[in-house]
Amino acid sequence: MGKTRVRRRAPKTETARAEAMIACAAHLKDLKRAHGRPPPDVAVRPNSTPARLSPEAPSSYCTSPADLCAEFAK
Repeated sequence: MGKTRVRRRAPKTETARAEAMIACAAHLKDLKRAHGRPPPDVAVRPNSTPARLSPEAPSSYCTSPADLCAEFAK
């Protein structure tokens, strides 16, 4: 009895679903690249301004707006 050769499985080919996934990923990458920077007609300042110049306001133990108003009124 001789050994029989085992047939190799055919290599996978790109299916329509795989091609759509690749195209979507490329499109998403393009969108992120395009929206990651401002449009060309918008002037951008070379130096950035901090979002908050004053120190953070002291927090209160009050959780509702009515209690906070009453605390400020005192």
